[in-house]
Order: sequence, then structure tokens, then C-alpha cells
Amino acid sequence: MSDALDIPHSGQKLIWAFSYEGPIDALEALSPEELAETLGLWATPVMDHVERFDLDSMRDYGFARYLSEASGFEIGEDTSRLDALTGPVLLIHAKALNEKDTRFAPEPPFALIGRYGTSLDIPPVIGIESDSAKGQLPQGKPPKSSARISGMVATFVLIFLAVFVAVFVWIGG
Repeated sequence: MSDALDIPHSGQKLIWAFSYEGPIDALEALSPEELAETLGLWATPVMDHVERFDLDSMRDYGFARYLSEASGFEIGEDTSRLDALTGPVLLIHAKALNEKDTRFAPEPPFALIGRYGTSLDIPPVIGIESDSAKGQLPQGKPPKSSARISGMVATFVLIFLAVFVAVFVWIGG
């Protein structure tokens, strides 16, 4: 697995959690440009996919439960560590990041808590059970071309003439 600060662009639903050493008001006051500079990003993050809140406001619900149940991320064995955290946190979803960003380089007052993602449950490949999966489908009779129709008419006329001549030879003979 890659380093937690690496930004893979795999399409997997990921989130990076950072602690912030300071008041929540100072975290909320950071502009997108300041946030990008402090986190070591090339481009400013899309702020619609960035969450900032104080963990003390969700003490009853729990940060681990918020990440796992409410957001659907797998947190592994970090439950007790996440629930023990206090103070402001910054959550950056993968959708907030630009494709040219490949790695976080957070500077104080930010510190990485962890990177969490959804499970990659890839369903097993099931064989396709149909005639088309076996190869070419059976084709019907091809349409008759004009050359084939002409040949059939000529054959019929020749057979008729042969019978007609045979009848006259038999009657005359």
C-alpha cells in the first residue's frame, strides 16, 4: 500500500483526516489558497469537498463512528485512536483534489491523522451464458441476389424447353 500522504487517482472514495493545532475559528478562516499552501498542494482544493469541524462538538457520536458509519469509510483498528482525538480537524475528500496533486506535505499546525477509504469489493466475474457469448450467432438464409434469381429462371426455362422438345419428339416419333 502507498504512503498515507500519497494521492492516488484511482477513483476510489478516499478521505484524508488532518488535526489542526489551533482554534476552529482560525481553521475556518483559512482561504483555499492558504490551505493548499499549508498542505503542500499544487492547486487549491474544491472547498465543497472539504470539512472543518471541532471534534468536541461530536463527542457523543464519536469521530470513528462518523467516519465508518456515517461516511462509509473503513477505519480498521483506529477506532479508539480516532475517538480519543480532540480539537479541530480537517477532512479532505478525494473529489476536492486536482489531478496534478500527487502527495500531501502538511506543515504545522496540520498533522496527518490518517487516510481512509471505502472497500474495493470487486464482484467476481461471472461467465455470460448466451449464444452470442459463444461466438457468432446462427444466420438465416442469405437474401437472394439478382444473379441467383436470374440463374434460377434460366434453369427453369431450360428444363421446360427440354421437356417440351422431348414431348414433341415422342409425339412425332
